[in-house]
Amino acid sequence: MAESLDTLVADSDREAAAKDLRKHHDSGRLTLSEFESRLAEVHAARTRGDLEHAFRQLPRSEPPASLRVRDRRWSSLALQYALLNLVCILIWLFSGAQGSFWPKWVLVGTLVVYLRRLGRRSHRRELPPAGEGDGTT
Repeated sequence: MAESLDTLVADSDREAAAKDLRKHHDSGRLTLSEFESRLAEVHAARTRGDLEHAFRQLPRSEPPASLRVRDRRWSSLALQYALLNLVCILIWLFSGAQGSFWPKWVLVGTLVVYLRRLGRRSHRRELPPAGEGDGTT
């Protein structure tokens, strides 16, 4: 373990570490001054141990999926879908539940909209950010 901390790092390692620090800053774990200070440490790092020191007191793994903003948005969409359909079913029930079960059309329609939104989000996530991989940088 001590040997790996003495290993010299490349520019790509420093870039990856800077990207990870930026994620910690964006999530609110680091203030702007802490972020700038640690970013300077990352850019000055010569060994893996120097890079590890820049991440002191920070978790090195991703937070659970349920804490990510996009996942909360997904559950929000699911909640909207469920509430809209629940309201329609309750209206049908309180109006006497006569005739065919008309809320089925609302269920199908909102499911189609929900799946399209979900599909667009996953498609966006697969695309590289603008300027990466398209030869425009």
